Amino acid sequence: MRIALICQQFGDKTSYLGSDIYASELVSHLAGRGDVDLHVVTMGSKDAVRQEDGFTCHTLRSNGLLSLPYVHPLVLARMVRTIRAIHPDIVHVLSTRYPGSAAGMLLRNDYPFLVTAFGIFEREIVYYREEMPPLEKALSHVFHAFFIHNERWVLSRAPEIAVDAASIGEILGTPETGRLHVITGGIDVGKLRSSGTPPHPGPNPDIVFVNALTRLKGADVLLNALPRVVEAFPDVRVCIGGRGPQEPELRRLARDLGLEENVAFPGFITDEEKYDYYRRCKAVVVPSRWDCQPSPVFEAAVFGKPVIASDMSHPDIVEDGVTGLVFRSEDAAGLGEKILRLLGDDAARESMGRAAALRADEYDWKSVAERYVAVYGDVIRSHRRHEERAIATAGASPER
Repeated sequence: MRIALICQQFGDKTSYLGSDIYASELVSHLAGRGDVDLHVVTMGSKDAVRQEDGFTCHTLRSNGLLSLPYVHPLVLARMVRTIRAIHPDIVHVLSTRYPGSAAGMLLRNDYPFLVTAFGIFEREIVYYREEMPPLEKALSHVFHAFFIHNERWVLSRAPEIAVDAASIGEILGTPETGRLHVITGGIDVGKLRSSGTPPHPGPNPDIVFVNALTRLKGADVLLNALPRVVEAFPDVRVCIGGRGPQEPELRRLARDLGLEENVAFPGFITDEEKYDYYRRCKAVVVPSRWDCQPSPVFEAAVFGKPVIASDMSHPDIVEDGVTGLVFRSEDAAGLGEKILRLLGDDAARESMGRAAALRADEYDWKSVAERYVAVYGDVIRSHRRHEERAIATAGASPER
């Protein structure tokens, strides 16, 4: 099976963007399989074709005199030509962003085509704009309007769409011409379980939040939930780890709420430090205003810790009351109640953690890659059936 996998960006080992990590992990688990001939098509600073470990990487130059921010008008045509030259059995685009998704859509009648939607950009950008400086916000309204229209076109007309949460699929509804496949996002379970334990001075945290400190991720919702928790548990310890534009606001909010003795802001933390926080805490909180099964949901499960997640983080792997708890997004009082429930019931908390750990292997990247290969086969067969029906219909048409 020859796969053309289209990634907006690939190979940046320093990137912490979820979509970049997703692409890197999926490629590493598809590469070298005996049943796969993998070709990655991506964008970079210069044109290049290089043979990597088990796959071929085709990089298209995205800069130049006619390149515009976000849009890259000439890359689309070159991307289409590159995909055609690969002669793939299937075209798989990771994300609905332009130009990758547009290239796939232009080829959807010629090749079996699958697009993975990482959430819905139109929903997310509203929160990102709140933290943009005025000029960047103005540019966002111009250029991101194009992104949004492209995304709407893709999500309404793509023949096959993969999402990593069924709840995202419910929001999308049934595409006009396509089918939905739910493929849960992955995590390297072995890496987490074998990770080292760096020394952490001080007491263990009770509640942990580790993510980008942006309004989208909702750390302020967690802070607003804590005063009631502190009343019941005066010594409760909360870790809010990460960096981001909301950090100064969050520190002020913690002071205003009188939480300085209870909340620590360690700043940027390494993966090993993050995993150690998960090992030592009682629960992990994911209060996102909008997200799609962010990595803490999976990481907490590996370490046997229950997650308290907002419904708008689309935490489909969290079974409410079984492996964790779900609260209504932005409902700080509701989040406070969930935290109190877990802190006050050791048996329930530990039972949820064990149940989460038992399911963790289902989310390993190896399992995710196997699921994708199965879906590829399904998409290829569906495309062939469609072609056969079209030929049969054309053959049955009366001559004029």
